[in-house]
Amino acid sequence: MSALLKQYFNIAFLMAKPQDLPAGESQMYVGLIFNFITYVVALIAISSFGEAVMHAVIDIACTAFFLYIALSLTKRLARLHQALGAIYGAGAFLNLSAIPILYSATAQIDQNVATVTVFAQFVLLVWSLSLAGHVLRHTFDLSMFSSIGIAVLYYVLITSILGAVFPPEQAVVDPTGLINNLQPPKLALQQAIGLNGLSGESSIF
Repeated sequence: MSALLKQYFNIAFLMAKPQDLPAGESQMYVGLIFNFITYVVALIAISSFGEAVMHAVIDIACTAFFLYIALSLTKRLARLHQALGAIYGAGAFLNLSAIPILYSATAQIDQNVATVTVFAQFVLLVWSLSLAGHVLRHTFDLSMFSSIGIAVLYYVLITSILGAVFPPEQAVVDPTGLINNLQPPKLALQQAIGLNGLSGESSIF
């Protein structure tokens, strides 16, 4: 188990690739559980437990669905378990990093700390997209530029889906995910840093 977590950690920091994970479903399920738990813990900082669970289920399921379709169309379905394991397992470390950031975003803090928190959230979002691009690059044999572009498009897609399921006044945004996952939850971080374009509200950027 410790060796597997280390592999997820290395992938999270772009030091390993999905193909470095053990083949088969077992490691994927470990990554999925790890991701789900950390996703929910991160999101309950800014939402109810029920909403956090629903967000996690939708985000994780959409990741699996779209990746399955893409791998089927490109005849790379044999890479599914390792790709999902990489996204879920490595994404869990992003979720862990998001926990103190999201909790601090809801705390009563001074302006200087708030500025640092916003910057940390932005860095986390960039990290999430970079991780998604990294996994896609090695899974589909793409250039890094193309994989990052796809990661951004997926981020917009999953944020739109979550925004449709949860009205803007109720939605919570997640940073990770992708493709993520990755990620924790893209909709939660988006709301926390003020990226509310889908709801028509002004952004802080």
